[in-house]
Amino acid sequence: MLLKENNNIFRIYLDTSVISAYFDFNKPLRQLITEKWFYNDIENFQLFTSPLVLEEIENNTNLQLKKNMFELLGKSEATLLPINEEIETLAGIYRKSILSKEINDTLHIAIASFYGLDAIISWNFRHIVNIKTMKTIHNINEENKYKIIEILSVENIGGEKYGNL
Repeated sequence: MLLKENNNIFRIYLDTSVISAYFDFNKPLRQLITEKWFYNDIENFQLFTSPLVLEEIENNTNLQLKKNMFELLGKSEATLLPINEEIETLAGIYRKSILSKEINDTLHIAIASFYGLDAIISWNFRHIVNIKTMKTIHNINEENKYKIIEILSVENIGGEKYGNL
């Protein structure tokens, strides 16, 4: 299902790592880049997220952090995209080729792919933002007639102005 495209604005999916990085003072440069991107550049994008992001935030045991993350997500005005059986199937296909144990990560990518977004934005370099995952996802999407999506970090969409990791 492709969402209506606006040729003047990029449509991006924010995974939970982007929301949590805003408050992650243990990684100060990543936190600063994320904070400044939200403050200065967010209006250049149409933002999307999913119930999975809400669930991952809800599972946070730090009540103040959980509250802050929900507030940030609310301020971002990201559109909530529902998860359906086709998304779950696509995530399963991803897991057969890569990230076999990463159910949530493959679901995040599948949501962005199913809805035909331009990119998924993540700070998860271990599982999502890396060349092996990108190539595998692009190949699977092409084979299964889904749009090729970009897999990027906040640095790739304007955050580089505020520092580099």
